[in-house]
Amino acid sequence: MSSINIVVGQRIKQKRKQLKITGIEMGRRLGISQQHYSRLENGHLKITVDQLIAIALILGISPQSLLVAPEIMSPMLNACTETVLSSNEIFVLRNKKRRNLR
Repeated sequence: MSSINIVVGQRIKQKRKQLKITGIEMGRRLGISQQHYSRLENGHLKITVDQLIAIALILGISPQSLLVAPEIMSPMLNACTETVLSSNEIFVLRNKKRRNLR
């Protein structure tokens, strides 16, 4: 386990709990199982950039805020946390079939 994965997972978990969103709901919105989501949140799996962005959108925060300590972020990055959609309206659609693009 990488320490960055653990730190990012802790920040995700803290914000998710603050918003009273369950792990099951997060998994559903991301198109993954609750177990897979839990492993991401606990730092047992590496989070992809796509997952990081989707999670940030669901939580209504910027992806940067999950990576960088809030006291270090510039006011410009903090402005990115404003979202047009509510977190209830964000779902990530996963393509079940992966195509070979050779």
